[in-house]
Amino acid sequence: MRKTAGFTLIELVIVIVILGILGAVAAPRFINLQGDAYEANINALKGSLQSAVTLANTRAILDGKEEADGTSEVVTGFDGVAFLAGYPKAEVNNTGILGTLQDFDLAAYDVTVIDAAADGSTARGIRIRPENRKAVTCEVVYYEAQKAAAQNGATPAKPALLPKISADISSCDN
Repeated sequence: MRKTAGFTLIELVIVIVILGILGAVAAPRFINLQGDAYEANINALKGSLQSAVTLANTRAILDGKEEADGTSEVVTGFDGVAFLAGYPKAEVNNTGILGTLQDFDLAAYDVTVIDAAADGSTARGIRIRPENRKAVTCEVVYYEAQKAAAQNGATPAKPALLPKISADISSCDN
């Protein structure tokens, strides 16, 4: 009697069918890695902007420039960054909030200005999207602080509207 080693044709076909089913079930889970990466990138950028706003405002308060308005008042560590009511302004170049981020590569993003609403409901802002995601809502939006109006000739104690940072990742996977 002769012993044969190896698999039969039926066994090989069954293994191939099982691998095909596993591939069909698992593949869609891994195909959207690019969308997940964009979502993580947008969320990380939002977190970086929130930290930068907090640090810049804290430094402005420590320097006694919480009413800083423009680039004439230099806040320690934030040379060239324009402030409004003690917070970084919404500028499309490194003279605003983007100037507070170290090693931020503007070339990888599409940065556009959002003008303030005429009724004052929103402040001026910037929209930051990954360069190849311009057509979808995969973005971070930064609205700058609004300066408070003085009441009875007194200096306002705080800005009328604090900076607002929002992230929309609803279409990052498209």
